[in-house]
Amino acid sequence: MIGCYATGIFPRPEELIKTTQRYVREKIEAAKLEEAFERATAEIVDAQVHAGFAYVSDGMMKWQDLLRPFTENLEGVRSGGLTRWFSNNTFYRKPVIIGELRRTKCVTEKITLAQLLPKNLPWKAILPAPYTLAQLSENLYYKDKSELLFSYAKMLREEIRDLARLGFKYFQLSDPALVCRLDNQPITADEMNLIAEALKVVVKGISAKTCLQTFHGDFSQIMPAALDFPVNHLGVDLYETKFDAVKEYSFTKGVALGLVDARSSLIESSKELVNIAKRVFEFTCASGKDECFICPNCDLEYVPWKRAKKKMAVLRRVAERLREDLRE
Repeated sequence: MIGCYATGIFPRPEELIKTTQRYVREKIEAAKLEEAFERATAEIVDAQVHAGFAYVSDGMMKWQDLLRPFTENLEGVRSGGLTRWFSNNTFYRKPVIIGELRRTKCVTEKITLAQLLPKNLPWKAILPAPYTLAQLSENLYYKDKSELLFSYAKMLREEIRDLARLGFKYFQLSDPALVCRLDNQPITADEMNLIAEALKVVVKGISAKTCLQTFHGDFSQIMPAALDFPVNHLGVDLYETKFDAVKEYSFTKGVALGLVDARSSLIESSKELVNIAKRVFEFTCASGKDECFICPNCDLEYVPWKRAKKKMAVLRRVAERLREDLRE
């Protein structure tokens, strides 16, 4: 199957941006802001449906950054200072680990507008992967990052179980730190083994589909070990990955190909992306049995909403053309 979907936080539509600014200036009440969030979410959900997405998210309008809900809602964590999010002009609140991680409630349910998601399409949730949260946190409690890694992995499994009960069918574990090395040091075999074991903890007893989505870095540096990760799909940022290094391997599971550049306002040619996808399919989807998704290489929040909608249309055209061509 060839489908398409988004890979992270969506940009806020202009109306929501203006309403948020008015709320910060105390010009409107919280109820008006909530209404604006719901209108923006409904617009984003509708755009995904019209783009023919295989899995639909709520757009994550209430997420200030990927880690913030866990920083603010897990016991044993406090919010640190603003820190640059990799090489982007965006920032996140660094989680500071000050005690044993404890989860007393579903972390993301309150900020997820599940009531606005379509009843006839499967829902997708996007969560920080264990390695990225551990790498981007300041650890003042656990003896080392591996202990933190497994503690969070247990929390994440419970979060997925709760979201699955709400109706979510697909879980993306976003893991940019796995391929974008903040210390510029190559990842070691021991680290890869720890990551694989932590992911086993996350997916134990989980029947929903999972994807480990990487971005902002070269996927080839974690090959071939990544092929053994206990997830259904692997996400690749094709704008950062060395193509020739990856094609040496045959993939044994589904892929999510980051073909559309979410860090550029330029609207790609669907014809060119189809040709690139076909080249990548030669080694990632050789069996023809696994699911393959066309997606942005990272969160669409880096471009304005109107541009994001055009990029979503490109995703749809590319997926449709690939399905047509591969049927011939």
